[in-house]
Amino acid sequence: IKSSLQAYAFAAVFSGLWILLVVYGMFKKTKKIENKKIKTVLRVGISSVLICLWAWHFVYVNLYPISLACYEYTHNIVEEKIGVINSIEQDGKDRLNLIIDNTEYTMVYSSLNHDIISRDIDEGDTVKIEFGVKSKYIFDICEFNISP
Repeated sequence: IKSSLQAYAFAAVFSGLWILLVVYGMFKKTKKIENKKIKTVLRVGISSVLICLWAWHFVYVNLYPISLACYEYTHNIVEEKIGVINSIEQDGKDRLNLIIDNTEYTMVYSSLNHDIISRDIDEGDTVKIEFGVKSKYIFDICEFNISP
């Protein structure tokens, strides 16, 4: 989780710097426009659209969920649950979306051991999970065998 957090934070900072360079370049290019209203509308409009899109995509959609999960993991704000896996779907290169008892959870895994889920745990298996309370990120998962 920490390495994913660092990767998403780096991507957000790097893309934010590129957005700032684009905004700065746009300010330089619009200096030649003599009409102040058009110049102001272009500067404010384009800048605000670019910054809002950056903040929504890189910060709210990508960085916030993984940082919340990292916080919950670090401060041990977790719950345990036993349930049956309804489906497993790949989401990006380092995330799996698991639906367990009709609730969607996300699992971040290392690129070194990405086939553990498909090898050990499959759809229809009963599992015991430890997950973040608000983030619904799975921190630990293991197969749960019910012995008669």
